[in-house]
Amino acid sequence: MLTKLFTGSLYLIALFLPVTVKAIYLGDLTFSLASDQEFVSKRIVNNNKSARLYQVSIIGIDSPSQQEINTRPTDGELLFAPRQLVLQAGQSEYYKFYYHGPKDNKERYYRVSFREIPAQYGQITNKIGKVSLEPIVTIDTIMVVRPREVNFKWHYDAINGTVTNTGNTWFKLLTKPGCHTVEEDGDAYYIKPGKTVRSSELRKKGNHFIIYNDKFIKISDSCPVTQEKNNEE
Repeated sequence: MLTKLFTGSLYLIALFLPVTVKAIYLGDLTFSLASDQEFVSKRIVNNNKSARLYQVSIIGIDSPSQQEINTRPTDGELLFAPRQLVLQAGQSEYYKFYYHGPKDNKERYYRVSFREIPAQYGQITNKIGKVSLEPIVTIDTIMVVRPREVNFKWHYDAINGTVTNTGNTWFKLLTKPGCHTVEEDGDAYYIKPGKTVRSSELRKKGNHFIIYNDKFIKISDSCPVTQEKNNEE
């Protein structure tokens, strides 16, 4: 499936990164703290063949984009635990992120960077003193704190092929051409408050869904409901 993420929501930095490398696994790179929760967990997996050290850093951003404005979160606004951890090959663990900021109707965005460091970075591995450098990898994710006073609303215009987020919190739009295609044949979009997605597929017959808080909401009736979950808000 082609996924159109928040612009600029992901980058990967690797020092001396080989063409093929196993590294940290984080799952979805955009994750949310629900309006009625105080913390959210993020699972990380060490997919390497040796131990790794993991560290986290956080910056606030006005909105995920290539021209985003960075800010330092107020002390105590967004905390996480553990401070750092070491995982052996194949092990996994959870970081927990605790929000203690304003409880209002504004959605907030944070760029959370996970840094993976080899436990023996730069170790000399042979008799002639050759240094074998394994990669240091940094992966950015976007954490969204949904408004404490959430207003989930959207508008679908089948004639013009648009979906607009008319509320104050983000959701995911999934479009699948035709009535018998699989998810990999479709497109996915993350739509922030006030933004509109325009697609020719939205004017055609197909399965189109909004995904919000893990619920699938069918927004068109051009295809019969099959095994897809159709939850009405």
